[in-house]
Order: sequence, then C-alpha cells, then structure tokens
Amino acid sequence: MKRTRFLFLTWALALVLSACGSASQNTTEQPGGNTLPLVTEAGTEAAPVVKHLRMPDGECQTFNPYLANTQDEMMNDFAQARLYRRFAKEDRETLYMRPELAAEEPRQMDQEGLVWQIKIRPGLFFTDHTGKLTDKPINAAVFEHSFKMALDPALKQRAGDNMSIYITIKNAKEYFQQTPEAPVNWEDVGIKTLDDLTLELTLATPSNALNVMQQFTGYGTVPTDPELFTSLMREEGTAYGTDHTKTLYCGAFYVTDWVKSSAISLKKNPNYIFADEIKITDATLYYVENYQTQLEMYLKGDLDATALDAAIAPNYAEREDYLSYPARYLMQIEINRGNWEKPILDNKNFKDALWYGVDRVALAKLEAGTPANYIIPDTSLADSATGLLFKDTPTAKSYREEMNASYDPAKAKECFYRALQEEGISDKLTLKLMISPANPEQSVCAQFLQQHLAEIFGENRFELKIEEETDRANLMKTWRDNPNAYELCLSNWSRAVTDDSPFNVFDKYSEVYDMKVNSPYGNAFINETIFLQTTDPRVKTDQAYNVELAGQMEKAALENRLVIPLFERSFQYLISPKLLLPLKEPNPSMGFTLRPWLGDLR
Repeated sequence: MKRTRFLFLTWALALVLSACGSASQNTTEQPGGNTLPLVTEAGTEAAPVVKHLRMPDGECQTFNPYLANTQDEMMNDFAQARLYRRFAKEDRETLYMRPELAAEEPRQMDQEGLVWQIKIRPGLFFTDHTGKLTDKPINAAVFEHSFKMALDPALKQRAGDNMSIYITIKNAKEYFQQTPEAPVNWEDVGIKTLDDLTLELTLATPSNALNVMQQFTGYGTVPTDPELFTSLMREEGTAYGTDHTKTLYCGAFYVTDWVKSSAISLKKNPNYIFADEIKITDATLYYVENYQTQLEMYLKGDLDATALDAAIAPNYAEREDYLSYPARYLMQIEINRGNWEKPILDNKNFKDALWYGVDRVALAKLEAGTPANYIIPDTSLADSATGLLFKDTPTAKSYREEMNASYDPAKAKECFYRALQEEGISDKLTLKLMISPANPEQSVCAQFLQQHLAEIFGENRFELKIEEETDRANLMKTWRDNPNAYELCLSNWSRAVTDDSPFNVFDKYSEVYDMKVNSPYGNAFINETIFLQTTDPRVKTDQAYNVELAGQMEKAALENRLVIPLFERSFQYLISPKLLLPLKEPNPSMGFTLRPWLGDLR
C-alpha cells in the first residue's frame, strides 16, 4: 500500500467577505471583509451557522483554468464562475441553463447567426485569497484577454482545443494552431470588446443561442485578471495558478489555503452572483492517495463522501449511501501503429485478434464498469430536448455489435496466428503495455489483459509486459518525432465536453486535434469529416445531422480498430446522509455530476 499523504487543516471559521459579484447582497455584510453580528429578537448575538463540506479530490496540479485537467476541475468548479452555467431545479431532478457572469442570454446580431453579443453583468470584481474585494474588474476586455490567453499558441494550454467545441469562432483554432510560417494575428480572431460590458463574437459558421451558451460553460473559459496573468508569464510558460495567493477568484468560493499534495481550503463568497442559493459556508478538498484510507476517513466521519475504486466498490454496493453513475471515461488500448520496430501493430489481423480476444464483460465486472465495444460514451445525447441517448438511436444500433459478438476466443486466436504468419514471426511475440502508476483501474485492467490474452494466444507465442510510466501522456506525444516511443498503452481520457455533441468525440482521433495526445490514427475519413465543424453549420445547429456524422465516424473507427475499447468507467461513491446533493441522481449527460458545492449539509 502506498504511503497516504493527507493533512487535516485547521482554521478559524469566521465568515469573511470576498467578491465576484455585484456590490451588495445582504445588509448584514459590509465591504472590506467584515460581517455584522446576527441579532435575535431578544437582542443577543447568534453565531453564524457553519456548514463545512469535506470532499475527496484528485491531486490538484494548478489553479490555471486553461491548463486544468479533470483532477483540477472540482476546485475550479468551486472557485471560478463562467459566463453561463447549468443549475439544478428545485425538484432536484432536472437542470436548466442560465447566465452566471453574463447578464443575459446571447443576442443574435445578424440574420445568419454569425455575429453574437454577450452582455457582462455590471459591477463584477475579483476576490483574493483573503476574501478581500479587489479593484480588479471583470468586464468584456477581461474576457477577451482571458480567451486570448486560453488560445495562446506559445502556451499550448488544454483550453485552446476546447474553445471550438460548440461554436466555431472565426480564426480561433487557426490562431491557436498557427506556426511561424503561417502566422495569425489576434485582430483577425472573432472575439472583440465593443464596450466595457459587451463582448462580440464573430463565427465562421452560423450558430444558435444554446450553442453559444454551451461553449462558455467550460472551466477553460473562466476569466483571469490580465495584469496578474501577464505578470506571471515566463519564457517556459506561465506560473499563473501555481500559488493560491497569486490567483484571483470569481466563483461561489475562494481558496484560503493550499497545502500541495494534501488539501485545499475554501470559504463561501457572499458576493457571488447567486450567493443566496449557496448553503455550504466552508469546504475542504482532501487529496488522499489511497482509496482504502479515504474510505476509512469516511467511515470515521472525517469525510462527507468517499470515492471507491473497482476493488472496493462491490463490497459496498448494497449500502443505502452507495451512489454510482457513468464517468464518461472509456478505458481503451491505444495502438502505436506507426512503430516500425513492431510492424505487427498495424496488422489488421493482429488488431482483430485484440478486438475479439478481450472478454469485456469479465473485465468490466472487475472494474465495476460497463463493458464497451463502442467509442461514443453512453452519456452522449442524441437529443438534448428529449434526453435520447446516442446509444439508443437507430444510427448506433445499425452498426454496433452485440457485446457477446465482440468476444470470440477462437476467432481471436485464428487472427493472431494469421498475423504472425503475415509478419514472418516464428517465435514468441512480446509487446509492452504502458500504464500510469497512479491509476488503479489501469493496473487492474493491465493485469487482466496480461493473463487473459496469454491464455488465448498461447503463453509460448505471446507475452504482454506491463510498463509503468509516470510521464505516460507526454511520452505518447513524442510519437511524431520518435515513432517507437511506445507499443501499446492504456488510455482513459475524459469525454465530458461531448455530452451534447457525439460528433466531437472524434476530435481527438483526428489530425485537427492540436494536442495529439494519443496515437498516430491516420484515418482520412475522420479527418475529413471532423473538418466539417468549421465549414458546415449543421454540425453545431442540427443535432440529428451531428448524430448521423458521429455514427459514420464511429463506424469507421470501429471497423479500422483505431483503438480497442474495453469498458466505460463508472464513478462509485459513498455519500453521507447529511449531504444533500443538488440532483438526486447525478446527470453527466448534461455536464452535471455531483456539484456538491451547490448542495446542502443537513
């Protein structure tokens, strides 16, 4: 068992003002961080009610919203606001979209739907880590600068590829992907400040108001103060987000302390736009490396929830406080088909052998997940209005195999030996499977594949070696310059941004995806089809058309074995009866999961 690293933080639970909202919300609160005593009818002071939420989280690496990965997302969700956001309705069963830092829904300024204006709420300011209301405004110019930083071609931050998911901003992707040989000026990008409170967007393809709002719900689209962000720029990148005292906040909470590899402490921001709806007053996000230790903390009452890994979850599935929902992560085998030292990796029969050789049902049972012989996750919506999932459409059903048809040991063995013959391999084939040492699901999966495939192909003819690589993601990126960087790899990146757009699942399988974090896929059909999002407005505005193209790309990806999907992960939690979540059942299909900061503690 790895050494558990966590620290219980203590602090005074005095309510302190911060700001990222309008000037006043409550007559008992005064600017400058003071709170007037609450007075009862008898004239005596009543202590403010403290509702301290204690949640587990992944190890936060940065507070920079443009670099943030899924482990940093919870902190961003607590502490940073967006132009628009989904909230739960009072029935705790459904959601709705509403302006957050925006003053209203986007305004269409032309007949075609190419020009849109977003009005910013007046009187918005950032707050610092002490809860002090700063003189740093949040206005249209701040948003323009923030989006420019998200798209900065030198920084190459994660947010850059997410700025064109639901709408295609004129020249935004071109600016992000520019080269010295083909430069693009910021003045040519369709993001402009018209006045203090008006941001104008010019799109390359027509869109509608819903698409525009959806684009600006992502954590990569939150504002950052231009002066502060610029002051932390370095030759090798940016230091913004590496120190909570040099970060400004504009969400429902602000960060008061950050002990790295341990815990993040937050307090409620009483000047947040919807502060009267926030019931939690304080929160701590604990990084506990070991799931078993995290569970023990929960059972002792030291956490209000605990995440469960695949090894633990089945033992607690019958408890009343058990909660499971799709994680939108598909565990899959990445194949480095460009590896010239192992040309069998691009052999169709070998890839078929992998496809038919995996007992996905048995593997998914071990992982407490859902067996997957598909690429578009079960959370992707085909119709946002009705809640129709892509997996239930006639399109998906027309080409997806039944699960039992995707496991055929005899066929797998036949394909394997045919591949050996075609590649002239007469002795044992040994391949290396790269995994992340910090991911327990990958470890369980790798060990299953190691034993399972050797049994099917024959231990004297096949061996799968497991290699743990801490810098796995960056090593995979090097395939363009170092084709033999790896052979096989387990991957399970999130598909959260695709909930409303099955089409966008395939961004990461195309050459237009600038980060190119996975494999040399090289599928011409997917490359051509993905490009339609910049030329054909129906990709964004016509969900039926979006679904049709998504189905064509998934069919091509499955037939060509671009990856070998294994199972769709689920999140498993134990949730304290004291914690009232905003939704009775988390809804990842609409980009809304636990959101505990929108809940209450009873």
